[in-house]
Amino acid sequence: MTLEVRHEAEIARMERVLRSYGGVLTRDRLFSECGAAKWPVLDNFRVALDDAIASGRVRPLGPELVEVPSER
Repeated sequence: MTLEVRHEAEIARMERVLRSYGGVLTRDRLFSECGAAKWPVLDNFRVALDDAIASGRVRPLGPELVEVPSER
């Protein structure tokens, strides 16, 4: 699996987890529920979350909470 494919899969996992919890979680809970502690590179979670936010796939709600925008 290429890094790009894995990175996309990590972001998609974040979106699925957020939707399964009603769309909003703390960053720490999202990390836990995504199983990010078992990802090959520990800081991939932060990088993936930053990219998800930059692309609009995940939205920050202050310093601790993040949400997935509703599907249109």
